[in-house]
Amino acid sequence: MIMKDIILKHTLLNAIQYSGKADIGAVVGKVLAENPELKKDMKKTMEAISQTIKEVNSWGLKKQQKKLDEMGLKLEKKPKEYKHELPELPNADKGKVVTAFPPEPSKYPHIGHAKAALINYLYAKKYDGKFILRFEDTNPELAKQEYYDAILEGLKWLGIEWDKLDYITDHMKKYYEATEELIKENKAYACFCKSEQIKEHRKNMTECMCRDKQTQENLGDWKKMLSGEIQEGEVSVRLKISMQHKNAAMRDPSIMRIIDRPHVRTRNKYRVWPMYDFGTTLMDSWEGVTHRIRSKEFEARKELQNFIQKTLGFPVTYIDEIARFNLEGVESSGRKIRELIESKELLGWDDPRLTTLMALKRRGFQPEAIRDFLLATGLTKTESTITWDKFESFNRRAIEPIANRYFAVFDPFEIKVNESPKITQAKEYLHPDHPERGSRTIPVNTSKIFISKDDYEKYKGKKVRLIGLFNIELEKNVEYAGNEIIQEMPKIQWVSEDNIEVSVVMNDGSEKKGIAEPEVISLKVDDIIQFQRFGFVRLDDKRGMKFYFTHK
Repeated sequence: MIMKDIILKHTLLNAIQYSGKADIGAVVGKVLAENPELKKDMKKTMEAISQTIKEVNSWGLKKQQKKLDEMGLKLEKKPKEYKHELPELPNADKGKVVTAFPPEPSKYPHIGHAKAALINYLYAKKYDGKFILRFEDTNPELAKQEYYDAILEGLKWLGIEWDKLDYITDHMKKYYEATEELIKENKAYACFCKSEQIKEHRKNMTECMCRDKQTQENLGDWKKMLSGEIQEGEVSVRLKISMQHKNAAMRDPSIMRIIDRPHVRTRNKYRVWPMYDFGTTLMDSWEGVTHRIRSKEFEARKELQNFIQKTLGFPVTYIDEIARFNLEGVESSGRKIRELIESKELLGWDDPRLTTLMALKRRGFQPEAIRDFLLATGLTKTESTITWDKFESFNRRAIEPIANRYFAVFDPFEIKVNESPKITQAKEYLHPDHPERGSRTIPVNTSKIFISKDDYEKYKGKKVRLIGLFNIELEKNVEYAGNEIIQEMPKIQWVSEDNIEVSVVMNDGSEKKGIAEPEVISLKVDDIIQFQRFGFVRLDDKRGMKFYFTHK
């Protein structure tokens, strides 16, 4: 990039940022930082900067923005700076706080899971306490090893570390003992009503006949549940609270049920499994969890869970709920995602349309950007839908400084430049703001240059500048149009005869094919770059030079 381009770029960026008026001091600093060589002739440099500022300041914001767009540049709007200090927890003493994140290994973790895990992890750090990662793996039909692994890998990638890893399946005998204790104390009973009947009784606040059974009969039924004499779906163990309670969750909830299927961790060792409220509450008690932050969807369960802890003589865990947030147009239901994957409507759990951690990682989102974004959403109880633009702004701030620039052309259109000078190569900085990284060399054959079909159609009949090369006139016969930098002239990327075929998986799951400058072959898998005037991408597969689109 020559001096005029560098000066114009920084003048436009500064002017747009400050209501159309560029400041000479700020522009000089940016220009010299990008190209220290310009210090050798400061008189000439200052004259050029002064002249450019005078002209750009006379244009007005609309023309300045148009020019910036034509140059393929964009003003980076920094996200609002957030203070990520978490509010104080009640009754929280240094060194004594224990928090937990209890996922069910039934799907790949998404950004909502990440927020709950992050908040609990950071609270444990804030109070020099302990953070527990607990798998609530009580449904053998849904628990799969790939989900355990994905949760562990996803949280590690985010930078979340746990002090203890636990599994409900390692505590099944204790659940059986607790259930038997409740039955013996006439605080629980074996109910043979079908699920539809139980639902109707709860709705009408009426008791079933099972509720009046004697303790010994309930104990006998419990033993049969464990031995296999009673089949799946025939019976459940229910807490005896009140069928007239104002909170429907308190109307004799089921706490244990039969699922007679092999479990990925325990195989056929157990056939009776704790229900959600019983499972999560007793684990909080046994692990000594003092505080937990979770999604607001569980708020109605708090009264029941407190009741269970009190009934069994445990201290009540402090639990606070925060609102879920949704990203615009994103499916987060594990059941629906499984169905869409099975029907081939999604590519998999890492489909770019999803917000699973695996999908975000594959697209090129950075862990620190995700953490900052999640903390910026706050601990509010008000649900909201957040746009992708806002989320992407956090990631853009993280990757913009590290992503080197390259040319790529999609839907390439071949041109031959007549009467052009004999140029065999062009040089461009790897990153315009970091000239110390060096430059890249782009081979040139002026008889065979490719530009995008969109650019050809848009600028047909006009003069444009091939970035880093020269000006051309896009007539039927493309003509060389000089090398003078004309500020109003559109600037487009290009690739010559020596190129590499590339493909980019877009955010809607479609795939764009194109060609890129040959230096992309030096990239490594996971490298994040910017294809100029196209967007940020991450190299996913080097053999086919397959990239995933991150965002603009």
